[in-house]
Amino acid sequence: MANKGEWSEIYVLFKILHERDIAAAGADLKPLGDQKYTFLKVLREDTPGKEYQYSLEEKDSVAIQDHNGNTIKILDSRELGSKTQRIFKAIKDSEGSSFAMPDVSALMDEYLITKVKANSSEKTDILGIILDKTGNADAKLGFSIKSHLGGAPTLVNSSSHTNFLYEVSGFDGDTDRINSTTGPGKIRQRLQLLNESGAKFKFIGISSETFKANLRYTDTTFPLLMSQMLLEYYSGNGSSPANLAKLISANEDFDVNETELTYKIKGFLRSAALGMMPSKHWDTMLNTYGGYIIVLNDGQIVCYHLFNDDEFKEYLFRNTKFDTPSTTKYKFGELFRQDGKLMLKLNLQIRFLK
Repeated sequence: MANKGEWSEIYVLFKILHERDIAAAGADLKPLGDQKYTFLKVLREDTPGKEYQYSLEEKDSVAIQDHNGNTIKILDSRELGSKTQRIFKAIKDSEGSSFAMPDVSALMDEYLITKVKANSSEKTDILGIILDKTGNADAKLGFSIKSHLGGAPTLVNSSSHTNFLYEVSGFDGDTDRINSTTGPGKIRQRLQLLNESGAKFKFIGISSETFKANLRYTDTTFPLLMSQMLLEYYSGNGSSPANLAKLISANEDFDVNETELTYKIKGFLRSAALGMMPSKHWDTMLNTYGGYIIVLNDGQIVCYHLFNDDEFKEYLFRNTKFDTPSTTKYKFGELFRQDGKLMLKLNLQIRFLK
């Protein structure tokens, strides 16, 4: 049993094993002319310490090798085209949050794949060795897979690490009345009530020092800028990075113009896409992350690699939005007292547009 996003990873794997090439994409998700990325090998570790290499150097066949390069099995890949089409149709037509695909499981067994989702503690879903621009073999690179076949995936996952803390001043009203506001859009309604009462919000910090440190790699002021983007979002003033950048750059309290802030946001989104997670100290290294592979609604797959970094950042900037996670799960959105001061937490989650 797996969801559409997880089955999409299997679809991408077999599509690469068949086609060998993935089209490079521009900021609009359309292929960049004839630019492609050619895979020489795909590496898969279903069980920790047990990695298989799928060599694609011979036409119409896949050589399955162990981690030392010894060939275990050679399979004819000519029929994978029709099989991947059936996988795509089955994923697209399936209903429910989780489902089984027996025919695909049989194909996985043939290729020594035991799990729908490979073992990984990082933000990569598939590992490969590709040709670089000079035609030489590149290093082992990890790619994240995002699918348009299921629900809109997240770029920055909400957690206890993504809570931002604010001190609320200038409010002498009934906190219980504010907190009792319920229903869809309740956080927006609460902030509107506070704003109407003349309340002011002062950014105090982030629940996670790890996430704060990671944000500071984008810019030392970025935690503060992000805190204001969250306030604008939850106040109902905008959800897209572009709109929020325009709002904040127009605010005289922040010494940043729209071009500068757009550049910083794009850098943050790229970092989030290629390895930075709120819960883990980030080493700022991007060279081990090949980029993003995206499954489109028509079954085509396209790729953003560090070679087309500008298009990748523009794609992320245009195709993401701030989103509201569960308030009860992550304990935010209600006024509370801390050391005699009135406080509020807001949680960061960024999701792809559908």
